[in-house]
Amino acid sequence: MSHITKKQAHRLATSPLAMMRFKASGELPRVKKPGSPLITLLESMPEQIRMQMRGVRLSPKLGYRGGARFNNAHQLLKWLKPEEEMLEGQSWPAESCRDKRFQCRLSLDDLKEHCATWPSDELLKRARIF
Repeated sequence: MSHITKKQAHRLATSPLAMMRFKASGELPRVKKPGSPLITLLESMPEQIRMQMRGVRLSPKLGYRGGARFNNAHQLLKWLKPEEEMLEGQSWPAESCRDKRFQCRLSLDDLKEHCATWPSDELLKRARIF
């Protein structure tokens, strides 16, 4: 039997359907790691740099429908990925906006065109992002 996480234990305790499934088949609620090309790009840089990317706007070019705006890229990352792991069937706003077919690798230039304010080249070089 695999290790039960706190999230899985909570789901079993609060969802009769999940508990019935577990008792009948031994199947735990599945854990899913939120991911997308934009999440990968944002996680590749330090929080300090993400905080300097201000006025970020989502678009289909970044793999998300709608034009939601965020104060900075760090806030955007927290919206895209509220937790390291989510339970299958658990919803969060970003997931409903994500284009599941979008698999293009994103670059800093892709993100830059969606930001009102961008960190200086010097700051990016110091952070070894450039």
